[in-house]
Amino acid sequence: MNKENITRKPGTGRIEPIDVIRGLTILIMIFVNDIGGVPGTPAWMRHMPSHSDGMTFVDLVFPAFLFIVGMSMPFSIGQRIEKNNDLRSTWKHIIIRVSGLLILGFYMVNGDQISDNGIINPHLWIILMYISIIIIWNKNKESAGLLTRKTIKYGAIGVLVLLFFLYKGGNQDSFIQMRIYWWGILGLIGWAYLAACLIYIPLRKNPTGLLASIVLLYCFYMAVEAGMLSRFTYLINLENIGFIFGSHTAIVLSGVMLGNKLRENADNHNPKKILKWSFGFGLSLFTAGLLLHELNQLHSMFIISKNLGTVPWCLISSALTVWIWMLSYWLVDIKKFKTWIKIIEPAGTNPLFAYILAPLVVECFMLLSYLFNGFDFYSWLGQTFYVGFIRSAALAFSMTWLTGFLYKKGIQLKL
Repeated sequence: MNKENITRKPGTGRIEPIDVIRGLTILIMIFVNDIGGVPGTPAWMRHMPSHSDGMTFVDLVFPAFLFIVGMSMPFSIGQRIEKNNDLRSTWKHIIIRVSGLLILGFYMVNGDQISDNGIINPHLWIILMYISIIIIWNKNKESAGLLTRKTIKYGAIGVLVLLFFLYKGGNQDSFIQMRIYWWGILGLIGWAYLAACLIYIPLRKNPTGLLASIVLLYCFYMAVEAGMLSRFTYLINLENIGFIFGSHTAIVLSGVMLGNKLRENADNHNPKKILKWSFGFGLSLFTAGLLLHELNQLHSMFIISKNLGTVPWCLISSALTVWIWMLSYWLVDIKKFKTWIKIIEPAGTNPLFAYILAPLVVECFMLLSYLFNGFDFYSWLGQTFYVGFIRSAALAFSMTWLTGFLYKKGIQLKL
């Protein structure tokens, strides 16, 4: 393999162009999540309404992350299986990772629904939740002795359990008030990752089978939307299952297709061949998305909608992600233009921590407002669009920097 291409970070085995696009995705995700609550934010900087036909760049962030999850699988799960030849340990790793994402998503969604009338201040509840999550899933093993690390970690688990019982939401009559409203971004990623693993592992060396699976997953989504599975509602809740286990999983497997192609060409590397294949793959996805969108008058499943997880949205988003990755690959691996990636690199190598660090810092600002007679400095900065824009951009870049700084201090979240 030509070591100058598909750059791996020394000592990590990480694929640099994938980390770059992952970091960029997290950076934009932090920015758009924050600016969405600023008055006067233009429509093109917000998510499209649920049943609207169209998408903004904001609606590309989540599917881009799903696609990157898939791109990484041949380099993580695929290599793990080849190295250890132990499916049992691989599946144990997958189940632990998925469980962690579901737990995080569950707590974060309930944090958004917390009542001000609970036993504990809602901002303090959320802060303790995030701190506990960081302690439990911190990868670093050198910051303290084994006994100390275990004691701290079990203590954090205890705090998370205590927060479960202290939580107060909208149903004041129930003792346990945490609910599954929806799974949150992390939970949706977890479910799609699990479903993709179930398909990828047996078909990892069968590109035709993977492609057929993508088509069948989109067919499953359309079958659910068309009501063809309504007879099974007594067994399962079909409200979200179509896009969770259908179209979202198809995005992940589309990423797997590109990741597999990179691994296949590793030994006999040809940048032009990779770029040519990637462009063609993206063009195929984009064309399929546009063609299916022409059927939007027949059914809402054919509109372009993030919240509905429609097939045209998935295909177009996947295509755009392929082309953005191509640009990253061309800049980083072929032209060796790497000075700019230092800005987003920490979020690419430690994405989960960067993602939860932003709301943790914002909640700290909210809690501090009680020391100033309720004056919320952070919200005050978001009263007008232009100042709010600067605030959100500053938050995104500062969280990326802080992620890198704390990584050097031994904090790295790993599910």
